[in-house]
Amino acid sequence: MTSFSPSSAHRRAQGIAFAALACAALGFIAGCGPGDGLDELAEAKTALEAKNFEKAEKLFAKSAQLSPENVDALVSLALTRISRGLIKEAREAADRAAELAPRDLDVMELLAQVAWYEGNLDKARELYLPLTSATNAPAELKSQAFAALGVIDMALCGTDMQREWLRDRARTEFMRAILLDRFNATARYQLAILYRDAFGYNEPALENFRAYLQLSKVSDARMQRVQRDEMPALGRIINEANAARPGAASRDVAACSRELKKAEAEWRKGAYTKARQAYANANKADPLSYEAALGLARCWEKVKNGKENALKAYHEACKNRTSATKTFIKTGDLAMELKKYAIATEAYSRAIAANAKDITAIDGLIRALRRSNRAKAAEVYQLYRESLPSKKR
Repeated sequence: MTSFSPSSAHRRAQGIAFAALACAALGFIAGCGPGDGLDELAEAKTALEAKNFEKAEKLFAKSAQLSPENVDALVSLALTRISRGLIKEAREAADRAAELAPRDLDVMELLAQVAWYEGNLDKARELYLPLTSATNAPAELKSQAFAALGVIDMALCGTDMQREWLRDRARTEFMRAILLDRFNATARYQLAILYRDAFGYNEPALENFRAYLQLSKVSDARMQRVQRDEMPALGRIINEANAARPGAASRDVAACSRELKKAEAEWRKGAYTKARQAYANANKADPLSYEAALGLARCWEKVKNGKENALKAYHEACKNRTSATKTFIKTGDLAMELKKYAIATEAYSRAIAANAKDITAIDGLIRALRRSNRAKAAEVYQLYRESLPSKKR
């Protein structure tokens, strides 16, 4: 969970620098002077910004020794030790900080991080949860806590299909993190990984990777890997999947366009049988045309006993435009009517991947999950729905 911790270190370090400068300028103030550890704090911050973690650790440790009740020094010391992989030593500093300020937000976050690095996932989750609802916590910190919870749930789920609902909880935690702080690059990255590896949603994964790159402020190894490897690989997978679809190799876009014009003219006249034939011709000419598949689906809905064919056509339309939220919802609604709950679940879930705030899609997914006897997953999305501000529904 290496993406969450630096924020509190930076918050502390900034305060440390200002305090040190103030004491240097106003040395007559009580408590500021040689031996109070503030000079060491200022030097440690400089070393930390230069990524000289070994030097920063020594300076933070010296500051904490000179001023044993300085929570800032202890938190920064622990975080620096985490950066160096010294988890046992980080625990010692974190526990000392917790004794002094157990309700301090940075201390609470620190304890959760230490539990994660110790491999105690349940404890880490228990410690992150209060941060998501703390009334005095800024939205950015709550967002970071939700992102951390999502990573924990991904780890807890693993390959155990009996705990598959945890992937859904992780998803809602990443979405809540993004809603709280749209600049949370970590949440975007982790949601991309989750969509790709746990859901098989390649297009939404690619979109979230793009958002991650736009939000990332530092060109680190992760960012370079996403840009160099992850995104091109996803793009190839998507293109290969489209190319493998029946008829894709012989697409005739011009013929499809001609048939679409005929179909739309017949539809406007109410000649649905003729419109259906023209849409079918358009779909045959270009199986990747969203308009052709969608028009064909609507025409089949006009036919008695045509809903099964309509569902197939809607499903194809969804494949052709993975951002079409309303079409996914329509597919889910029709699947529910036909008692095809697994198809409905997938359709509503994909709608949420396209628009995380769509209440119609969320409600549909909850219904479909309950019909599919997936009560735990349904409850996860119910809680997510209740967390959305009414103005965003």
